[in-house]
Amino acid sequence: MKIVFLGSGEFGLPTLKRLVEVHDVVGVVTSPDRTAGRNRKPTSTPIGKWAEETGLHLLKTDNVNTSDMLTTIAELQIDAMVVIAFGQKLSNELINAQRTMNLHASLLPRWRGASPINAAVVHGDSTTGVSVITLAQEMDAGRILGQVETSIGETETAGELHDRLSLLGPDLVLDVLAGNGEGELQDESLVTYASKLSRNDALLDLTNDSETVARTIRGLSPWPCCHLIICGVDCKILRAISNTNSGVVGEVMENGLIATGKGSIEILEMKPSGSKAMSWKDFCNGRSITSGCICEVPE
Repeated sequence: MKIVFLGSGEFGLPTLKRLVEVHDVVGVVTSPDRTAGRNRKPTSTPIGKWAEETGLHLLKTDNVNTSDMLTTIAELQIDAMVVIAFGQKLSNELINAQRTMNLHASLLPRWRGASPINAAVVHGDSTTGVSVITLAQEMDAGRILGQVETSIGETETAGELHDRLSLLGPDLVLDVLAGNGEGELQDESLVTYASKLSRNDALLDLTNDSETVARTIRGLSPWPCCHLIICGVDCKILRAISNTNSGVVGEVMENGLIATGKGSIEILEMKPSGSKAMSWKDFCNGRSITSGCICEVPE
């Protein structure tokens, strides 16, 4: 089967690699290089980088719907188009030119939108998964062609879940490509939305209950990542779980827990400014972390 793959983010990489093994990927479309890093050098997307290294026919564009792009894709005479973490809206003309499908990182209709993995962790979902859908002009509203479900671990971060879900994509996409079903309509009464994240979303509210605080930390790790100033040290909090012990909000307790509005959190993994990721125990070694000091949320 001749396929064009549209994607930019790392989430689609396992599926692209499998498609290359099984089908004839005659083109890969990705976003143009962006400046990144301290030196602000132009950097390819994860999809673009791998496609270049592999020697695939790579097309970089800010707008896949231009007449030139439509002509270029049409000339490839493809059987199907697979879209994953692309970041551009497709026109009906492009969608309808061939069989077109999208891999989305949730069990639709739950968590349509830009940050479904983060939302699932933050809101305490016990399960999530991936869905393959048809493309529609309304975001993530296409017919469901296939789904795979998985449980969310009690200490799992959004970053870890992202990587696990990406590995569920290849088999599901191949199964859908092998079939000819029209798919099922989504139940609009069950739709929830996960909006695009910003750094402001990572400002912790320690007056919340410990479950909410811990889920927020895990759901926003590794980005945009929650910070706490602990005894004067600015720390990224990468992983935490809730505890029933209570104290003054923000207080570092004798057992190393940090009190919240109800209960407390136990920090499992953190990254102090200028240091590598470490455990709470390792953080305390060599530092004057005293019980009773109050943690602050940086502005």
